[in-house]
Amino acid sequence: MVEHSFAGRCGGDVRFKRMTSALSVCSRGPNMMSYRQIRREYQSGDLVEPVLVDHYAKLISPIFTNLFFEAGLAPNIVTVLMMCAGFVGAALFAMPLLGLKACGVFFIHTWYVLDCSDGEVARITKRFSKFGNEIDYTAHMVNHPLFNLAFVWSLIGLDRWNSRLILLVAIFAISAELVLRNLCLFHYIYDSKVGTNAATVRAHRSFLNNLASCVVGFFSIYPNFVLVFPLTYFVDFFLGTSLSFYYLLIQTIVSSLSAVRTSYKWVSAIVSL
Repeated sequence: MVEHSFAGRCGGDVRFKRMTSALSVCSRGPNMMSYRQIRREYQSGDLVEPVLVDHYAKLISPIFTNLFFEAGLAPNIVTVLMMCAGFVGAALFAMPLLGLKACGVFFIHTWYVLDCSDGEVARITKRFSKFGNEIDYTAHMVNHPLFNLAFVWSLIGLDRWNSRLILLVAIFAISAELVLRNLCLFHYIYDSKVGTNAATVRAHRSFLNNLASCVVGFFSIYPNFVLVFPLTYFVDFFLGTSLSFYYLLIQTIVSSLSAVRTSYKWVSAIVSL
């Protein structure tokens, strides 16, 4: 999921007339950019979105996007800020004090809002580059393992489940997520060569298929997991339930099955070329 280029993550396709609108906005000055304009012209209108947290994050990201645009920050700078927010969020959530964990949740959610915002800034300013793709990919490869470690450490800290079982589940979860992330990168490269588009494919599928994709995506797409899991942890902390552990377990199983299925799909595609 290279955010500056992936059409399916946070922004979708930008048509030519929208790009010309962006040029006219830039020529008139940064103060002309508005929240509604960013929402309308630089975000996707896909109601059936597998990355369910996009619906929430994209309500907030235009606020940051407008600030970054007015400040003249490059998309890569926003990506670096995103990576820093994720690092701070993971570190705070790993702390034993509940107040620090709450601050960690704030930074983790900020991480994903900035993840949406850097793509919006890139589309507004039309500043796309191969280096931008690489730094965005690297940011996720750094942040995601840190999130996983913070979550696992917090689960062990509750002292309600066998620590070896938690570590075993975490190993499978991390492995499945890495496989899926690299398959997403391959998917992007394949689509760019063949000329297919994920949003177009979803548009031609039935509503039930798209709904099933959203349900599976809730447990297999990492941003959904990383934003929801800390909330389930707080539920467990106050109510003494096991919601967070079972959420991690289900996410691991679904992600592993999805990784196997997607691997088979793309190996078949490579063989058929």
